[in-house]
Amino acid sequence: MPGKILMVEAAANPLGRTHERLAERFDLTYAIGVEETIKAVRQHGPFDVILTDFKLAKMDGASLIMAVKAVHPNSVGILMAQRADLDLALNAVEDGKAFRVVLRPTSVEGLTAHLNAGLSQYTLETAEQSFLQDTLHGAIQALTDVLSLANPAAFGRALRVRGLVHRLSKALLIPQFWEVDMAAMLSHIGCVSLPKALLDKIAAGKDLAPDERKLFETHPTIGAGVLANIPRMALVSEIIKKQHARYDASPPFGARVLRVVMDYDTLLNRGLPAAAIFTQMHGVKGVYDPEILRAFEGTIPVDSGYTRRRVTMRELKENMILEESIVSVDGMLLLAKDAELNEANIYRLIESTRSFDIVEPVTVLVPVGQG
Repeated sequence: MPGKILMVEAAANPLGRTHERLAERFDLTYAIGVEETIKAVRQHGPFDVILTDFKLAKMDGASLIMAVKAVHPNSVGILMAQRADLDLALNAVEDGKAFRVVLRPTSVEGLTAHLNAGLSQYTLETAEQSFLQDTLHGAIQALTDVLSLANPAAFGRALRVRGLVHRLSKALLIPQFWEVDMAAMLSHIGCVSLPKALLDKIAAGKDLAPDERKLFETHPTIGAGVLANIPRMALVSEIIKKQHARYDASPPFGARVLRVVMDYDTLLNRGLPAAAIFTQMHGVKGVYDPEILRAFEGTIPVDSGYTRRRVTMRELKENMILEESIVSVDGMLLLAKDAELNEANIYRLIESTRSFDIVEPVTVLVPVGQG
């Protein structure tokens, strides 16, 4: 039986037993009231369709559907309403809280038709979402590939920034993390328009001349413009555009995250120890979100530093930083210089050895204290 359905009634109806007859036709879970519904969602969810009475003891059916959709947003809600509540239930449909309304009493055949329509709607919505997700991931991959080829130094820095965001996420709940993660990965996409010499200077930790600084500061706006017309990337675009904004300018939360981790990365690249970096960052008022800065500081060992080591692909470990790009013997770039290693890119490199002869060993920076 295709699809999973949750049927919620306000009270048990031993005479009707409608749910038992529906269970013969569908993969159906039955619940009475809000508490049983929450328990069913936790134990057996997600459900493709939620069929619920409009009038329940502790909340109306539309609110219950929205509570379930907060956890499983793809679920399709159908309301069962008595004539006295029909107008309120129809308003919920108009507000987008439910897919349709069923007027009670109705037959099992009638409910079957409505449930089949709900399952069809679920299939339509998830297919569209899957298409958008695949399209979006493909677009993001294409953009990161362009950045890695056009400017490995900028790509390497974006990887480091993303790694620092993931480190921060272990100490601080980051709202809309997917968008912040994507903004970190694409934070330097606008750098494809900048001269390589300028980015090499930044990668080396050198100070920029005023005209160079002005040119470099155009890359967030350029990057945001590249992403502006991609579906579901509006917030990512806004975060990238405001990545250099001060905290007291009230940028989006994700932009405040990027400001903290990117400035830390810049100062670390200049050779400053972690303790001195955080002293400097705490000393400037209004630039950094204090909560984010404190949380991030807690994830960085005070005595953090690096030792240089030559390693093979099999010796790579998380948190190492590449001092040179990893390339195949025929010159194909596999991972750019300055990238911080994580489980995903280490696995990808190990797998690459099956298809390519890789130049090794490579020089890496190993965090002090890491074996």
